[in-house]
This record gives sequence, structure tokens and C-alpha cells, in this order.
Amino acid sequence: MPTQMNAQIDKLLSGVLQAYMPVGMISERVFPEVQAKQYSGKLGKLTNSHLRIQNTIMGGKGAARRIDVVTRSTDSFEIESHGLEGLVTDRDYRNFDEPFDAEKEESMALALALWIGKEKSIADTLSNTSIITQYQTLSGIAQFNDYANSDPLGKFKTAQQTIEDAVGLKPNKAIMSSAVRRALVYHPAILEFVRGKVQPGARLTDAELADALDVQEVLIGAAKYNSAVLGQTDTLASIWAKDLIFMVSPDKPEVGQVSAGYRVTLQGKQPREVRKWQQNNPPDSTAILATDHYDYLLSNASACYLIKNAVA
Repeated sequence: MPTQMNAQIDKLLSGVLQAYMPVGMISERVFPEVQAKQYSGKLGKLTNSHLRIQNTIMGGKGAARRIDVVTRSTDSFEIESHGLEGLVTDRDYRNFDEPFDAEKEESMALALALWIGKEKSIADTLSNTSIITQYQTLSGIAQFNDYANSDPLGKFKTAQQTIEDAVGLKPNKAIMSSAVRRALVYHPAILEFVRGKVQPGARLTDAELADALDVQEVLIGAAKYNSAVLGQTDTLASIWAKDLIFMVSPDKPEVGQVSAGYRVTLQGKQPREVRKWQQNNPPDSTAILATDHYDYLLSNASACYLIKNAVA
């Protein structure tokens, strides 16, 4: 009969660590990054005054007409600090077998929780029709998973033209979830447009999909989050839902550029920095803190177009 003296510890991790680790995180690639020294400040931007047709004739000894060709406005940013703390106890250290590392696993989980929150925040902003007011909502046979009736190329053209009419540039980037991508890469209308024919079982490459969307880059938001209430059965849901977003978003910030927005970060700070220190309560414990500092500044919503509910 087992006794307390000869009982074996039930290891927390005696074999393989099993967990869903998010993939396809794109939040740090959506907007160009601007590093700031202060937590708050302003980003300058030009208006479109320089695009007006002006009377430029001087004639004879006439002086050139003086105008205010450059007018500026500003957008305010406010960098927020985000952080989560965990605790690794002596019991945790003892219950981890090699090659597993209690501090490493705790740090990774905290950092991922921070990143999931960041991803969900920008995804919710870009899919919100009260924020992105250039949009159309699809339903029924118009949704792209209806291969017989939907017209994705027509919807793409509308998005392209709307953005170009609003800001003078065509979008260079498209964002979608893996569910939207899965529907589009098999769509016969897009396959015929790109390849000139449709073969059974054929699908587009990501480069061909970008060509059909007429953008330089396609970001696939594939990460999922646990949407269940604490204590209930886990339910994984897509962070980027079933929407398709077109936008003007350069790779890096430049003076005088058009960009839908910016990711403002603190100089000298890396995303998801991890610190640790010893704790005496409980004894022989280590506190682990993961932090991140950023602000997502949507500076020009007219440089975005949202196709809501692109697939069913």
C-alpha cells in the first residue's frame, strides 16, 4: 500500500509540453513603426493644399503669386505601458524535468498573452465600421465562399478606387484572416483572372493572390485566442475574423507620406521585454514581468477600405 514516504511526485511536465502556440501574428507589420522619446506627443502631417490647381502665370514684370502651399496638421499619440506578472515557485522548479525550464515557460506564456492582446486590439480597430467608414458588408451569395455567384474582383476594384479617390494613392497592403485566404485562393474567378484557366483542385500562391488584389503585400492574420470565460471549456477563435482590409501602409515612415497609421514605440524599448527578480513569499520564488509599450495611431482612415464578412 502506498505511503507518504514512498509516493512519487506527479510531474507537471513529464513528457511533452502540449499547448496551442499562436502563429501568424501580424500586428507589428500592419503600420510603419515610429520611435518616440516621450510617452506622448504629436506627429505632423501635411494637408492637400499643395495639390490645388493654382494660377501660376507671372507675365511681364509681374511678381509670382504668393500662396500658402504647405499647411500642416498634427495627430496626438499616447504610448501606453502594458504588463503582466507571473510567479515561479519552488514547487514549479521541482516539478519541471529537463529539458523544460519553468522560468522560460512562464516568460513565454506572459509574452504571448501580451502579444495576443496587442493583436486583438488592432484587429478590432480595423474591423470596426464606426472607425473605418469606407466599407461594404457582404452577405449571402455575395460572400467569397459562394464561388458560383460572388464577384471578388469587382469588390477589390471598388476598394482600390475608393482609397485612390480619397488619398491619391492605391493601397499597397491587404490584411485578411486565414479563413478569407482559404476561400480566395480557390475562387475560380480569381484563378481564371490570374492564370487564364481553372484546373480542378488548383489554388493560388500568396504572390498570385497579391496580384489579384493588386497590392504589394498580403498579411495573413492566422492567430487565434481563447474566447471562453475563465473556468469554461476552451474555445479558440480567430483574432482577425472574416474581414478583408485594404490600406496604404508604407514599410517605413517618411516625411510627406500617406499612411493609414503608425505604430508608435519608445526608443530603447523592445517589444515584450521580460524582467525577473527573487521573491521571498512564497520562499525561493521568482517573479517574472513581461512589458510592452506602444500606441497604434490611426492617422488617416481614408487610406483604408474594409470588406466586412468577406466569407460566411
